[in-house]
Amino acid sequence: MRLWRRLRADLARPETPTSRDERTFHLVAPVTIVAISQLTDPAPVGTLLLLAPTLVAFALRPVVPRFPAEAFALLVVVPVAMAVGLDGDVEGTFFLSATMVLYVAWGLGSLTRATLIAVVAGSMPWFVADQLAPESGIAWQPWAMAHLFTFVLGRTLHRQRMLIDQLEAARQALAAQALADERRRIARELHDLAGHTLAAMVLHVTGARHVLRRDVDEAEAALRDAEGVGRSALEQIRAVVAALRTDERGTDPVLPGSADLPDLLEGYRRAGLAIDADMAGSAVVDGAAGVALHRIAREALANVARHAPRNRVELTVSATADEVRLVVVDRGEPAAAPDPHEPRFGLIGMAERARALGGDLEAGPTPDGWRVAARLPLVGARPEPTVR
Repeated sequence: MRLWRRLRADLARPETPTSRDERTFHLVAPVTIVAISQLTDPAPVGTLLLLAPTLVAFALRPVVPRFPAEAFALLVVVPVAMAVGLDGDVEGTFFLSATMVLYVAWGLGSLTRATLIAVVAGSMPWFVADQLAPESGIAWQPWAMAHLFTFVLGRTLHRQRMLIDQLEAARQALAAQALADERRRIARELHDLAGHTLAAMVLHVTGARHVLRRDVDEAEAALRDAEGVGRSALEQIRAVVAALRTDERGTDPVLPGSADLPDLLEGYRRAGLAIDADMAGSAVVDGAAGVALHRIAREALANVARHAPRNRVELTVSATADEVRLVVVDRGEPAAAPDPHEPRFGLIGMAERARALGGDLEAGPTPDGWRVAARLPLVGARPEPTVR
């Protein structure tokens, strides 16, 4: 039963049509073979006329997309056998049959069909030499070997075509995946940048509004900080756009990493966010892990600034020889129930950053706020003084 299913699957494999670019060869090659055969082993005009269906079959092969291989083989093998079998003349037209086997083996997806056609065509010289024209003295063995050779060559070309098609499909899939990954990366970067910037600006503007009537100088300082954040964000956006529109030259500015966490915390503190930081025993994390640590912390703080600016934040960073852990917890007002229809790109981006490095991230509400915990694999770190 399994063999029968495999046979049915093989017979159902499609046939690749002969390219129209090969039309010239299909017109010239058969005529050339017949002409050379007539010069080396002449035959009467009536015998040559028997080969007309074969020439027509070769001409139609690249023009008719659904020209069955069996019909092509029949229109080649039978006329050639009749023409050579009459008097043993134009023996060279056996090349027409061998050429047909080459194209059939090349184009047919079904190995079973290609093999059957090759066996019938390869047996034709023996049938002509032994049954139709035994007195002609035709040596059928070399012609049978020629059919075998063209069959093997055709299957090799067929296999090569399949590998090329698979390679092209894989290339297109990789290109599509690379494009999707790049789109996600750009979306993540822009979301993190906009979220952090707007959250910091909102905190500064809110602080300025609260003290505007009683302390103009403090309000002006808060607005000046908001302006500074906005200008910094504008520069970062310009840098991102420039990086996307130009080639990499190895001169891109260094991305902020774990060493920049104190500056990040200080910026949010100036904006009015209450933060307790504990990085005792932490380390300066280099490379992608350091960048991810900074970006996850920045997004977590931006979320607090947007959704619960009055809550107090506890940020903890701890590192071992193998990994670094970040925990950001805000306490005060419970988190509002999330809207199931609203996409949560910030959490998605943080989780993607952690998974990209082989780590993980957990985020969810607590009785009095929200908690984000990230674990990032660590390869090498430098000791960092305690920051509180």
